[in-house]
Amino acid sequence: MNNYRVLTLVNILAMVAIGIHSPLLTLYLQGLGADFALISGILTSTIVVMLGASYALGWLADRMGRRKPLYLAGLAGAAISYWWLSAAGDVAHAWPARLLDGLSMAAVSTLGLALMGDTLDSSQRRGRQMGLTRGLGSGAFAVGALVGGRLADTFGLSFVFVVCGAFFLAAMLAALFVQEVHSAPLPVVPGSQSHRPGAGLPLLFLAGVMLWTTAHVASTSMWPNYMATFGYSKTAISSLWSLAAFIELPAMYVTGALSDAMGRSIMLAAGGLGIGVVQIGYTLLAQNLPLLLGVQVLRGFGFGSYTASSMTFAAEFGGQQHRGSRSGLFNAAGSTGQLLGSMLGGTLVQMAGFPALFALCSTIALASAFCFLWLGRRRSTPIAGHASVP
Repeated sequence: MNNYRVLTLVNILAMVAIGIHSPLLTLYLQGLGADFALISGILTSTIVVMLGASYALGWLADRMGRRKPLYLAGLAGAAISYWWLSAAGDVAHAWPARLLDGLSMAAVSTLGLALMGDTLDSSQRRGRQMGLTRGLGSGAFAVGALVGGRLADTFGLSFVFVVCGAFFLAAMLAALFVQEVHSAPLPVVPGSQSHRPGAGLPLLFLAGVMLWTTAHVASTSMWPNYMATFGYSKTAISSLWSLAAFIELPAMYVTGALSDAMGRSIMLAAGGLGIGVVQIGYTLLAQNLPLLLGVQVLRGFGFGSYTASSMTFAAEFGGQQHRGSRSGLFNAAGSTGQLLGSMLGGTLVQMAGFPALFALCSTIALASAFCFLWLGRRRSTPIAGHASVP
């Protein structure tokens, strides 16, 4: 399982960088002169690149029979994009850096998931192990978010992106030790389509992924700006974000184990329900810091339940031959949700204010929970329960 440890380390390093910049990106763009609508435009165009590249890169990796070269290229491209962003003096120079990051992260997320799926192909505890890896990534994100605000307050926002580039460079160097894994074909369970090489990801799953991601991204894209309206400092904003990410660490491990025992769809639905309730909490409780802390704890569990289960679902579905394209399809569905969410976020706030945004996000998240529950009712195959998993 050395490959598992290497991929986990790469994920940790990348997530530190993502944690450092995520609570601060929209504030940085706003400081460069972008209004809320333009911020949404920048975020939207980045996601368009990710959407187009995710499936294409996964398909290309399947055709090549290799994941590692594209994975390394993605990590290197991410490092370059953050150094480029740090040097941007205006929005015109920051925008292409974000587009490069979108292309790079499509490679990192798609090929990283495929590599992990190959590594865990024969494991009986895929949900738990995927949850642990992603949970450690969330812990790293939390550390990054905790440090990021302090770096910004002390050295300025541009320095934050220099540090992010350094972490992605370290991740690329660690990824040099990743080994390609060629696993044996999975046995076909009688009456099941899930592990046949030609089986595709269920439409209900893809719909749920798109809806959940739409709600999450629309909310989080404007969340730092919303917190700033109540007078929270950059340090406080990043610390609140960090709290939710720290909760994700145990949440992903626990919910990943539960998905092995109870089924992926149940934990996916729990993630949709949790994030739906969180949006209501933001509307009603944001001014009360102790209660807001409770909302962030719930956000950590909702995010963890969805993320660990969805990644395991996508990675274990079908055989290795098409895992790259299926990982790309999963990330493309997520990118579609990111696209819709980024379009909704700033635009809706500009038109109707923050409460309208969080009300819509709650409704969309609950719709994703319905898709996942319906998926569970329609399936009695390996993905819907642990007993059939080979």
